[in-house]
Order: sequence, then C-alpha cells, then structure tokens
Amino acid sequence: MGGFLLNLRYTLRGLARNPGFTAVAVFSLALGIGVNTAIFTLINALVFRELAAPHPEDLVELSAVNHGAKITFSYPMFRELERRQQVFSSLVAWSPGMPNTIELNGQLAEYRVQGVTGNYFSELGVTPLLGRLITQSDVDARSGNSVQVAVAGYEFWQSQLGGASDAIGKQVRIEGQPFTIIGVTRPWFSGMTPGKPSALTVPVTAIPLLSGRGITLEERAVLWLHLTGRLKSGVTLPQARAQLQSLWPDVRSATVPADATDLRRQIFLSLGLDVSSAATGVVPDLRNEYSRPLYVLLGIVGVLLLLACVNLANLLLARAVTRTQEMSVRVALGASRWQLARQAFAESLVLASAGALAGLVFARWASEFLVGLFSRGAAAPIVLDLRPDGRVLLAASAAAALTALLCGLAPAWRAWREAPSAALQMPARSVAGRSGRLGRILILTQVVMSMVLLLGAGLLVRTFQKLASQELGFEKERLLELELNPRPGSPPQVFPQAYYVQLINSIAALPGVVSASFSEELYPADEGWHENAAPAASEPGPTTGVLARAAFVSPGFLQTLGIRLLQGRDFEWQDDGSHPEVAILSRHLAEKLFPQGQVVGQRLRFGVLPEHQAIEIVGVARDARLFNLHSGSADMLYLPSLQHLQNMHIGGLFLRTQGPPLAIARSVARQVESLGRDYVLRSRTVEQLAGEQLGVERAVAILSGFFAGLALLLASVGLFGLMSHAVSRRTREIGIRSVLGEQRAAILWSVLREALGLVLAGVALGTPCALAAGRLLEDILFGVTTYDAFTLAAVVAVLLAAALVAGYLPARRAAAVDPVVALRAE
Repeated sequence: MGGFLLNLRYTLRGLARNPGFTAVAVFSLALGIGVNTAIFTLINALVFRELAAPHPEDLVELSAVNHGAKITFSYPMFRELERRQQVFSSLVAWSPGMPNTIELNGQLAEYRVQGVTGNYFSELGVTPLLGRLITQSDVDARSGNSVQVAVAGYEFWQSQLGGASDAIGKQVRIEGQPFTIIGVTRPWFSGMTPGKPSALTVPVTAIPLLSGRGITLEERAVLWLHLTGRLKSGVTLPQARAQLQSLWPDVRSATVPADATDLRRQIFLSLGLDVSSAATGVVPDLRNEYSRPLYVLLGIVGVLLLLACVNLANLLLARAVTRTQEMSVRVALGASRWQLARQAFAESLVLASAGALAGLVFARWASEFLVGLFSRGAAAPIVLDLRPDGRVLLAASAAAALTALLCGLAPAWRAWREAPSAALQMPARSVAGRSGRLGRILILTQVVMSMVLLLGAGLLVRTFQKLASQELGFEKERLLELELNPRPGSPPQVFPQAYYVQLINSIAALPGVVSASFSEELYPADEGWHENAAPAASEPGPTTGVLARAAFVSPGFLQTLGIRLLQGRDFEWQDDGSHPEVAILSRHLAEKLFPQGQVVGQRLRFGVLPEHQAIEIVGVARDARLFNLHSGSADMLYLPSLQHLQNMHIGGLFLRTQGPPLAIARSVARQVESLGRDYVLRSRTVEQLAGEQLGVERAVAILSGFFAGLALLLASVGLFGLMSHAVSRRTREIGIRSVLGEQRAAILWSVLREALGLVLAGVALGTPCALAAGRLLEDILFGVTTYDAFTLAAVVAVLLAAALVAGYLPARRAAAVDPVVALRAE
C-alpha cells in the first residue's frame, strides 16, 4: 500500500509539471468515457432500469396474442380475468395514453391522456408531489360511471400549469368534458410506460366519455386496456403463467363479442395469452425504435474509446522515451522492473480516473442532449429517468479500468523490456528508434479502428440519404398537410357529408390552393390500419390473402398527392354510405391479388368486419409509400371516407399549392375554424413530415459521422506525431543525404511515402475488419449493402488524404533541414 501511495504521489507531481499533456489526456478520455456512459445511460433508462415501484420483479404483464403480435384487452375481459385469477394480489388495468384535445385557459391543444383503475398508483408505490392520486373511490366500476378527476403529470404541470401549487382544484376540459385536477405526480414518473409520461391521468371508467364515438365501458369488441398483475407472495412467474393459461379459454368464451360473425368469432377464440415480466415497464414501440440504434452507437463510441486509449498510449510511450535515462537511473539505484511498470500503470490509472470523473459530468449533459436529438419532431416528448444508478456507475468504472489498462500497457511493456545498463549507454537516437517500432504498431491499430468507424458511419449516412431521397410515389413538393382535431362541444352535423363537401369546396376556392382533399391519417404515417385482403371468391380464413394497409380518403386525394390513376376511376362524392362499398388498389397489391390482370370490377374481402367482405374495385393507382418509409411494401387499399363516417374523423387536410405551402396555412386554418366543427392543431409540409419520420436515422447518421470524424482526427494527430518524431530522429541522416546531393522533392517524398505506407497497411488490415463489423448493421441499413463499393472507396480516399495531410508538414520540415545544422545534431 505504501508503494502504491508513493507511486501515486510521484505520478501526481509528474503530471502537474506537464499541465498541457495532462489536460489533453484527461479531455480525450473524458470525451471517450463520457459519450460511452451517456449512451449506456439511455439504454439503461430505456431497457434495463426497473420501475421505481416496490418489488418490481413481482409485476407481470398480460397480453392477448394474435398471430404472434401482442394486443390489448377489453374491459369485460379485464373484469373476467380479475374475477377468475388466483395468482395476483392485485390486477391493474390501464390505457396506454391516447392523444386528446385539452382546453386550458381557452386554448386547445393535444396531449396524452391515460385511464387507470383505482389501484394503479398504489400498486406502483407512488406518492404525489401535490394533492392526491386516483383511488378506487374515484372509479365506480359497477355502474360504469366515474368521478371526473385528473392527475397532472409533472411535465404538464410545469409547462401548462406554470408549476403553481394552486393547480389543485383547477378545472380543465378534455374533449369538452370538465375534469378537476386533484394531484401532481413526481418528476420522472411515467407509470408503466418509461419514457412516455401522460399529461393527465383519469379514472379508466372516464375514457369512454372521451372517445366521442359512443363506445361504452362494456363494449366487448374494443380492445384497449393493458393489464398488469402483482404476484402473490410465494407465486412464481411460471406458476402464474400455467394458472392463467388454464383459465384463458373460459375467459375468451365469456367475453366474445355477441354480434361477431363466424370468422370474427373464430379469430377471437383463437387469441393466445402471453404472461411476461413487467419489471422494466411496457414500452415495446419505444424500445423497438430506439434500442438498436442506441446499441449501434454504443459500439461506435466503444471503438472510439479504444482509439482514444491507443492515442494516449502513444503519447505516454513518447513521454516514456524522454524519461528513459531517468528510469534507468532509478533502476541503477535499486528500483525493479515491476516497480517501473507499476509506475507506468499508476500514471494511466490517474489519467483514466480523472477522465472518468469528468466523463460522468459530461455524460449527464450528453444524455439529455441525445434524448432531445432522438425525440426531435416526435409527437410527444420522450422523458427518461437519466439519473445515474449503480449500473451506470459500474459501467463508467469498468470503462475507466479498461482505459487505464490499455493506456498503460505499452509504456509498462517498454519499461519491463528495457535493459537499464543498455539504456544508459545508448544514444538518444537509438532509444527513440526502439520506441518507434511500437509507435508504428499503435498507429497501425488506430488506422484499422478508424477504418471500421468510417465505414460504419458511411453506411449509416448512406442509409439516411437513401431513405430521404427514395421515390415515394407521390409529389412531396408544394404539398401542405394540416392536422385537424374535432372541436370539443361542437354541434353534431345533421348531414356530415354536406360538411365535408363544404369544407373541401371552401378551401379549394382560397387563393393559392390548386386542389384540396382529406384523409383519416397524416402521411407519411407509421403503421396505419392493416388487415388481410383477399379476392371475395377465395376461401375465407384467418390467414388468407395479403397483408395490406388501408387509407380512408376523400375524392380528389390521389390527384392532390399526385398519385397517378392507372386503371378505372377515382372516388366521387356519391361514393357514400348509401352506395355499395368500393376501393382503389395500389398496382403492387392488385398484381398480387389478381395476377390474371383483370382488376377493375372484381370484389375483395378486407379483414373480418361484415361491411368489408364484398368491396368492389373501381380503380388501380400507382404504388405510393404512404406508410412506413423503411418498408419496401406498397400494398395499399384506398377506401372512400364518406362510406365510413361513423368510424372516421378527418386527421389530415392536404393542399396542393401554387407557391410556398406554409404561406397560406394561416388563412386555411381560419377557414376551417369558421365552419365551427374542427380546428387546426398544426401545419406542416409533407416534406417536413417525411423528414420527422426519419428523425432516428438522421440522429444516428449525424452522431456516427461526428464520432467517425473524431476518430479520423485522433488517428491523424497520432500519425502526425509519429512522423514528426521520425523526422527529428533522422535529422542527421537527412542532412547527410542533402550534402550528397539528394533533391528536396525526394526527401519530401520519402517521408510522405512512410506515412502513406502505414495507412495503406492499415487499410489492408482494416478492410476485412470493417466489412465484418458492417455486417452487424445489416438490420438497420436501407438501400445499401455492407459491401457498398462507393462507401468503401470513399473511406480509403479519406484515410489516404488524412495521411497526406498528417505527413506533409513533417515532410516539408525534413526537406527544409539545413545540412550544416543537421550534421552537428545528435
């Protein structure tokens, strides 16, 4: 212990005498450890962190399963499971939180509203920041009524209620219904959905009041509830799974929709049941979207940290060379080689520890920046608990320990191998020559790692470019999209169709509008409604047909978006509920369903609802990617909105404009609101919306490009240092060559050739490594392969250019050496 403290004091004194070197070393390690810790903090908060509830390991998620996909339950299914189960001390039902119109101080806006049963907060062990939380007394499940109270989320309380303590008792209107705020949750609380806090939480029995579609609590056909149970003491998850699986068939039979058709009943009775741990919450969409990109970035910054370690090892090795004779004197005075190696490790340990401490501070800021970058353009902000826990501190400590080991390995190895007597007798040039070989190996390693990072970043950037520039099948330019919401309390329309005709005609008449239409969805959309489509003449079955996505659109929609009609006709205003159901297919879907070529006039089934079993096809349109820009599927089914008014509201109003689209957004919004039924929530161009859907890819491309550029900079600095060291070591040789008549151009080229040779060797070794690492990215690439020749050629060109830049200045200095001065130098 005394020896360690002595080494530590000696190291601190030595680093204090070289503040420039110490600052550069600590900064580079703080950056490397900090970004690794920041990204791991996000992964930990999203994937690994358990809910802040008592014994979260006892929480269990229940899901119905349809063809392998998890789905939710109806309220009657919840009540039946609650009555029959014997493995949970409590069963909680909650809705995931849907966008609702909230009126606050006369202003309308859209926020997430969640419904919960009375035991939701108590089972999660939550205490309020202000007021109280929802309890069983607020939920009257027997009559289907509830007290109209709401609990405000901390972020909503801060942003919309001013963080005021008198918010308790304040009234807000949700979809026109008055609710009284009774409490405020604590910071970071997101309930069962980490990262996705609700603005307001209401009793689950109040949710039907907000649907606006006449849905009752006892509606069996509407599956909208998540279920979470808490295991009884002594009951294991496998035991709970076995008991619930045994009673599941009876639950299905007791809750099957009474008016279900034979096919729909068959599908309902085939639903499976999944029972899984809910210790980390239930956010499959958020985890599916962000987990893989975060793991990719973690791999990238992990390589960057290794590269920073190699770069620092090179600096420590150069520093050790300057202290060779000092170390030799220490050995002559009785120090062992182990003590010298331990001294080298002590120096790297001090630097790594300082870098880790600074990195933790940097990581807190960086993690918040990354959350903001990834959620830019998202419909609702992502709120993650980024406070460091034991897992994060352990990861930072492991990174610091690994850094100390890697940084100290090269100088410790050199100290161990160096013979003290030989070092005392050896000229400085010879000592430097020995270190130069190890320095070249380290530079070669840097080039290899830089190539891995550059190729990975290049593939990710190319993926983003391919996604952003792909042909969507419709014209994004001069296309404005306005998101409409029904105005709470607006008078019902006696003839809804007349309202829609009036809306489109009045907007189409505005100056600057070329054409107008509407749809239930905003486009490009993430998923949309998808069901199996099949020819009506085929045999019905749950898995028959082709999975297609439906778009409910108005007449003129295809024309407004610039989607060309290939066969048949467009929708007309007469295609309403009093006429037979019709549809337009995309070319790709039409070829799959009717390969014989005759499409118009045929009939098809879509899903299991009775009204969609004999749809007449009246047209075929060009393929357009309105859903999921990452998918290559263009299987689209267009249905006329006017034939489905009972289940539809206008989501997006689309305008083709003569000039800049946003210039007329305000006048269009005024016109919409003047009709007294809807209001405009937000206005964006379709180009902006498409860009927002690629927010994750953009963030990954930007960050990977930045980190790869940083890696290239580190490698270039290391190469520059090595070449400068080599030139200073060869000063006498260069002087002799000049005296013997060698031209400056030849001297310049000899130094450049050495730099290019190192990089070319690194490229030869790094190419198979980079291609192998690129295969790990295959699942997130789009329109580009891991063996993309253009990206590989660009990476090699960048590395060679960096070698020329890093080698040119030392080469020019070598060519300018004065022979007289050089011959006098040692």
